[in-house]
Amino acid sequence: MITLVLSESSRSLIYLKQIVKHKINFKRIILYSKYKKNVYKFIRKKELTNYCIFLKTNNINSSIIERKLRSNNSKLNIISTYSGEIINNPKIFKYKLLHCHPGNLPMFKGSTTIYYTIILKKKICVTLFEITKKIDSGKILYKKNFKIPKNLISIERDFDNVIRALTLVEFLQCKLKRKYYQTKKNYLPYYIAHPLIRQIIINKDHLRDVSLSS
Repeated sequence: MITLVLSESSRSLIYLKQIVKHKINFKRIILYSKYKKNVYKFIRKKELTNYCIFLKTNNINSSIIERKLRSNNSKLNIISTYSGEIINNPKIFKYKLLHCHPGNLPMFKGSTTIYYTIILKKKICVTLFEITKKIDSGKILYKKNFKIPKNLISIERDFDNVIRALTLVEFLQCKLKRKYYQTKKNYLPYYIAHPLIRQIIINKDHLRDVSLSS
């Protein structure tokens, strides 16, 4: 069974909405936050409070989260953290943690890779993989490609979160086990895309002229 480890974020809300919409079975929701906001309201609206454990912390590395993961003992743990939050608690890595990354791993590791893949590959890929101590370097379990949206400003809104959620749902529904080549090549990570790069990408009329090598 599946345990969902969710923060009070727009990504977590979209994950949960898609999981409920597609009737994906799960064992438990571990919701961690200082406050009960939109995710908790949705949980109450859908009468899922019996499945939910609320932990009053904003830190994914908190020992109370690790203890709940240990007690739940789920085969799969889906992680949706706050933006920019990195797991560094070594005890949490004992559990099978899955993450959806908006880049074609292992080539596009790091932050805001969705912008770089649009420039370099003219397409978008989400990779679902197992989290390890090395950033974006765990075992690849699933990939899903998406077309570049016609309205590129949507990338600045919920497009990123939606394609992650759709990839997650498709993986959980998929009965066929697909194997992906696990390369040992060490690609360098990308870092947060400069606002100018974001604006160039959003302005699709100039996208064809963009080259990072120039």
